[in-house]
Amino acid sequence: MPVAVVIGEDEVAQGKVNIKEMGLREGHPEKNGVLVNLADIVPEIRKRLQRKATLDQLAQEAEGLRVVDGIKGEPEKTEGVPETEKPAEESPLSQEAIGGVPAS
Repeated sequence: MPVAVVIGEDEVAQGKVNIKEMGLREGHPEKNGVLVNLADIVPEIRKRLQRKATLDQLAQEAEGLRVVDGIKGEPEKTEGVPETEKPAEESPLSQEAIGGVPAS
């Protein structure tokens, strides 16, 4: 994770540095960096590196998973999904089998 530490005149006057994580998307709340006390620069960068490592590990663990019920508010997409992996059509019998509808 590329990080820039900006030590400009304004930062020096405040006893702070601006830590900027490079490559953040537009609109990210830390796109322009975060102001940190000069004494806290090493712990702050370590914290950010650890957070990045944790996110990378979670992404690796989640690799291969797929969304089953789609994303709320978006239509379900099944093109390109093998027929055996498409969701089953719901029917009163299938609901009864999973306990969703009492037997009649």
